[in-house]
Amino acid sequence: MKHSQGLEHGSTLQGALSAGAAQRTVGDTSGAETTKQLIQTLQLPVRKDWNKCGTMGKSIIVETNHFALDLSRVRNNIIIHYDVTLEPSFPQRMLRAAMEEFRLKHYPKRFPAFDGKKNLYSSGELPFGREMCDHIALCDNESGKERKFKITIKYASQADLQSLVQYTASGASLLPPQKAIQAVDIILRNVSAFRFVQAGRSFFSPPKGRVVELGDGVEMWHGFFQSAILGWKPFVNFDVAHKGFPSARNVVDLILEVCKLRHEDLQKELTIHQKEDFLNYIRGLKIDYMLPDVPTSKRTYRVNNITKSPVEQFFELDDHTWISVAEYFAHAKKIILSYPHLPCLHVGSVNRLKPIYVPAELCTVTRGQVTIRKLNETQISNMIKNTTTSTDIRKQKIQEALRSVRFNDDPCMKEFGLSVSDRFEKVEARVLEAPQLQYNIEVDKKNVVKPMKGVWRPLTFLSSNKLSHWIILNLNKYTTEDEMRRFAVEMQNMGRTLGMDIVPPPPPKSMQPPTKNTHQLMEFFKTVKREVQLVVVVVPDRGDCYAKVKKVAELNVGVLTQCVKGRTMSRLNPAVCSNILLKINSKLNGINHTFASVSRPPCLFRPVMIVGADVTHPSPDQISIPSVAAVTASHDQKVFKYNIQIRLQPPKVEIIEDLENIMRQQLLFFYRHTSACKPERIIFFRDGVGDGQFAQVLNSEVNAIRRACFSMGQEYEPKVTFLVVQKRHHTRFFPRSEDADGRYKNVPPGTVVDREITHPTEVDFYLVSHSSIQGVSRPTKYHLLWNDDDSMTENEIEKIAYYLCHMFSRCTRSVSYPAPTYYAHLAAKRARVYLEGENIKLSNLQSQQHICAVLKEIVSDHPMFFV
Repeated sequence: MKHSQGLEHGSTLQGALSAGAAQRTVGDTSGAETTKQLIQTLQLPVRKDWNKCGTMGKSIIVETNHFALDLSRVRNNIIIHYDVTLEPSFPQRMLRAAMEEFRLKHYPKRFPAFDGKKNLYSSGELPFGREMCDHIALCDNESGKERKFKITIKYASQADLQSLVQYTASGASLLPPQKAIQAVDIILRNVSAFRFVQAGRSFFSPPKGRVVELGDGVEMWHGFFQSAILGWKPFVNFDVAHKGFPSARNVVDLILEVCKLRHEDLQKELTIHQKEDFLNYIRGLKIDYMLPDVPTSKRTYRVNNITKSPVEQFFELDDHTWISVAEYFAHAKKIILSYPHLPCLHVGSVNRLKPIYVPAELCTVTRGQVTIRKLNETQISNMIKNTTTSTDIRKQKIQEALRSVRFNDDPCMKEFGLSVSDRFEKVEARVLEAPQLQYNIEVDKKNVVKPMKGVWRPLTFLSSNKLSHWIILNLNKYTTEDEMRRFAVEMQNMGRTLGMDIVPPPPPKSMQPPTKNTHQLMEFFKTVKREVQLVVVVVPDRGDCYAKVKKVAELNVGVLTQCVKGRTMSRLNPAVCSNILLKINSKLNGINHTFASVSRPPCLFRPVMIVGADVTHPSPDQISIPSVAAVTASHDQKVFKYNIQIRLQPPKVEIIEDLENIMRQQLLFFYRHTSACKPERIIFFRDGVGDGQFAQVLNSEVNAIRRACFSMGQEYEPKVTFLVVQKRHHTRFFPRSEDADGRYKNVPPGTVVDREITHPTEVDFYLVSHSSIQGVSRPTKYHLLWNDDDSMTENEIEKIAYYLCHMFSRCTRSVSYPAPTYYAHLAAKRARVYLEGENIKLSNLQSQQHICAVLKEIVSDHPMFFV
């Protein structure tokens, strides 16, 4: 297995992985008498020509939200790292204040950086030798009590800032100067930590003026993201950020909003569902409890649960008599409760012998609480509405946020000798030409379209199958028969336009949407299975009906479905019908379009398999749900048709555990669908991997691909190109006015940046492949982890990544990352649908794989059923 050896800039990475030299093993196969092993050191490809990078496309200059980090005035290249122990280590919100008191007491003229937990960094040694211990007392604002902390600081290690400079000259991403990067990051964050609310790498401040309510008890806060990163020189990546915080309002007002109640409803007890909604919102949040007009009574508690109403909730007094919460407040506090039928809140320590119950109306949600809860659809929609801006406004907001931080005025930054530029970094960019796309050549030899600004109009499908037997099933009570008949006619009309023959369907069927019992739906699908190619199912706009339809159709019966929401049926137009037919044609094994011969990348002229892979994880608050690995692979010459493989794996595990078997299945599928042909090349786009996981992925997944290939024949060794696709970053581009595209003034689709802000020695680049529908475009970052083809240039790699963004079957616009990666997302999303309502045993996931096992007739006859 060859590897790129170009070393024009920097050194090779020997012994690439943290555990020492990595081994690449091509493993044995079932029935093989011997095991073939090829052992060599893995290394990431380096740029063949460091000065040039890619060369294709029209050159432009863009600004980016990377700000130069100046190390030229650093006082001490050696940073001292101390390990800090605080006893107790809670409440965490007070640890910074305790360390600040410690600093003022013992070294008031020094300004080290503390991470808020256990790491302290100083420029040179602090004036106490290797270790120091003392006690600090602070007043807790929430409880009103004094808290004492025992603080121990011990010398731990050193970090050399010069390693950052050395890395930008010749570093390799498998061995970054982790200590120095962490130290700089903590120094930068130390600047903001006292004045802002920290959430991960972002900082937020309470809204000034009008508060944007996102709905369901959540308000929006503005803030900023910051991170030290290494490109061709050190930078601070700085961006605006937005986050939903629990609204700091009276709990009764929040009950009204969360439970969708009117004011008069508050005089009666909540229903079971309303209590459930309220509990899901309030549990785990802090509340400020205070008697009316008695500020000294204010206390802050965390909510454990909700209980009975004040008139029904009793507790024991010191004299062992029992009294209701409502009576207690009436007699002891002289407060007649206005809402005695709303639930009480159980607050305070769960281990307390006498639990604390407080009426909802005397509580306000504490301001500025950082939660890890996901926003719901309404909240996300409201967030987007209130944050969507053009690039010039985004740039202005970044500048304002950067000024508010005042990095260079901070005594900690000054002590280290660090400073951050206030100017957006200007970098060279290039705009790649979009590919020409081929539609049906039999209709018109000139049936070729060239996308303009990332969008094109579909012509006659390259190939399609006649839709001769289909039926509409209505599960939405608001959809009328007239709407369904109109839908059938519009689909036939659009079919003629796109070259797809669609026969009128029989009269539509209607039934109640399935509840827990899906028997009626299953019987209907079984009845029509032999008679129809497709069932178009009208589903309600909300609820889990879609999930039930897909589970029954794909896991139990084996019938092809196309779901359409009720609101879509009521708003039909030719564009909507066209988009639905793009999906249907793909599901029926048609080909919508492919690359015109003049635009076909050289690597596609020989048999090639394009693969997309992703692992999606449950949200942090979902502890009993597995992660889902999804791998999609092309199996046709036009690189339009894809097949999916889905696996459940333990939560938070990023490496695809069963990749060898998955790739073997994909290779066999390719072999069967291409007249016994094996791909000579595999181009693998891997989504969801962070920089710190490159070594793991390289060692595990590239080897798994190789072993799968070897299992197809000992001499079978196709060329593998492996790219990581990253969307979770905060890099944004700001074009000059003459280059701006669309109402949001973004860089044009096809803009690629592979200089200055990219890796100093390896092959990586940012690509904006789409025209943004809302707000500022987010570039996709690509990093080449493996490449067997020494002659494959950076131009070719950038080109194939961009071109594949035009091959997504569901729309006629270039998307933000390659189609195979998009399909991997869709596959993982479909798996999540299959998991809804299932009780998964995480202890034995192998036995649970059947939950996501799509029936063989669906996979083999309609491999693109998932689009």
